Amino acid sequence: MSDVRTYTEEQVTKAANAAADIILEEIELDQDGEDLLHLLVNAAVTVLVTDMQADFSDVIAENYGLTVDEFKSERGF
Repeated sequence: MSDVRTYTEEQVTKAANAAADIILEEIELDQDGEDLLHLLVNAAVTVLVTDMQADFSDVIAENYGLTVDEFKSERGF
């Protein structure tokens, strides 16, 4: 008997954001740190819903509506 569970995109997104919130409650990060943590959440969900096909530029375009260069420039990376 298989113990495979399935989750909706909404459930995964809520869980990933809740995990980020748990971390942020205990660890003080500057704005760049918080931005990177949220980028990780967004990247994980985007990669999942694209069957592991999304790359960095896809993540940025899908979640921020920017090119990679625009994203980096806006955030000083």
